[in-house]
Amino acid sequence: MTTPSTSTSTSLSAPPDDLFAARTSGTSIRPTGGIPFLRLCAVELRKQLDTRAGLWLLVAIAIISAGFIALNLFTADAEFNTWTNLTASASTGQLLLLPLIGVMAATSEWSARTALSTFTLEPRRTRVNLAKLASASSLGVAVMFVTLAASAIANVIGLVWLDGDGSWALDWGIVAGTALALILLVWQGVAFGLAFLSTPIAIVAYLALPTVWSILTFTIEALAEPAQWLDMSLTLATLMGGEMTGEDWPKLLVSLLVWVGIPLGIGLWRTARREP
Repeated sequence: MTTPSTSTSTSLSAPPDDLFAARTSGTSIRPTGGIPFLRLCAVELRKQLDTRAGLWLLVAIAIISAGFIALNLFTADAEFNTWTNLTASASTGQLLLLPLIGVMAATSEWSARTALSTFTLEPRRTRVNLAKLASASSLGVAVMFVTLAASAIANVIGLVWLDGDGSWALDWGIVAGTALALILLVWQGVAFGLAFLSTPIAIVAYLALPTVWSILTFTIEALAEPAQWLDMSLTLATLMGGEMTGEDWPKLLVSLLVWVGIPLGIGLWRTARREP
């Protein structure tokens, strides 16, 4: 007859049946599968929308986009009130503000101190960061579709009440170029966020560094030629204008390498080694 203490000690020290069988047979236990990538993307997208800052930033984007649409409707000549022009006008505020959501998506793990729980559930940090890129891109695409719908409604208003042109012919070069530019700028925001891992510093760097570089290229004549390859604002302007040629694509890729690829590489390296 065993004493209660002996029985308790035996039950606590005895390994689980499957682990005991694996140890005695010499086989290994197959690890469970990781979190599906689409689920990671959904979680990261929810993080971007659930926070108060992210929500109010989306509200600000909606208000500013509506303001630009109204400005185009009431001040532009009737011939310019078309679906394409209204969509391009509405995208102006999005191109400036939506990348800030990418910044906050990248820095949220460290500013909100959720890195420990996130990287415990999914230890592959690069995979989490790629999910942030993918979710931010999907948000940009969703915003672009909403913009097209809102611009279509504004086009009807302009046609019926303001004697606008009302053309429904979309310039797909401009629309696709603007959508791609929006995604690339969101990537840049995520890249800067990962590189600095601090929301205020990353936002200031994202807004200030390209602006300072653009000012230098305008004021220093020797930088005018390199700016054609290294100034992302110039290469994206050509892209959004729907005027890309065979010579423009290499310039766009080089500017993306400098302003997206380099900070993204630094950010992936930092997050892979930083303690949560």
